[in-house]
Amino acid sequence: MSNQVQFNAFSFKSSQVRVITDPNQEHWFCGADVCDILGYTNSRKALQDHCKQAGVTKRYISYPSGRKEAIFINEPNLYRLIIKSRKPEAEPFEAWVFEEVLPQIRKTGQYSLHNSQPNLPLVVEKKYTLTLTEDELRSLVWLWKSAERMRNILALLYKPLELLGSKFSAAVYGSATEYKRTLEQARKILVRETNTIETDKWDSNNWNNVLHELRKGELRSSL
Repeated sequence: MSNQVQFNAFSFKSSQVRVITDPNQEHWFCGADVCDILGYTNSRKALQDHCKQAGVTKRYISYPSGRKEAIFINEPNLYRLIIKSRKPEAEPFEAWVFEEVLPQIRKTGQYSLHNSQPNLPLVVEKKYTLTLTEDELRSLVWLWKSAERMRNILALLYKPLELLGSKFSAAVYGSATEYKRTLEQARKILVRETNTIETDKWDSNNWNNVLHELRKGELRSSL
């Protein structure tokens, strides 16, 4: 890793999570912070037992008393620690990291709570008026279905890959988890935009079927 990194500290409930972002925009999480939240009593042992060495690095953090060394782990290793944890906080921590923190960091370069600065002026979100044909809406709905099906397949592939010891297992798990919220947001928008299109429950054509899946939020199994 390069010495030129961006340092941030986030709060999950009452616990601090220190994160650094390297010049390649890869995010590294303080191992001790993550282990504390996930209930690992011996962070060094947990990192040795569950993390791949290639995704572990040491950095120095400045304190008033001087600089101290800390171990940081990459995203795949973060996934591994979450998966192996038996603490109840593992699930909400996973949702917080993959559905809130990482998507916002990738989008804006930083993460912040919506109400952490109440004195700032209210920012009015821009609104746009778009005109789409039914054919264009159909393409977008099929795009949603394709992406959601691929995400579901990734979710099914994680355990077999993990059992095989594949280096791709953590990345597959992360993709299946992180994009779930984004695709659900897209689905709700498409439901709103297609609400005037009528469907016939007796009609078995593909467009009719995919609209039913969109509005129900559940794909028909084809595996």
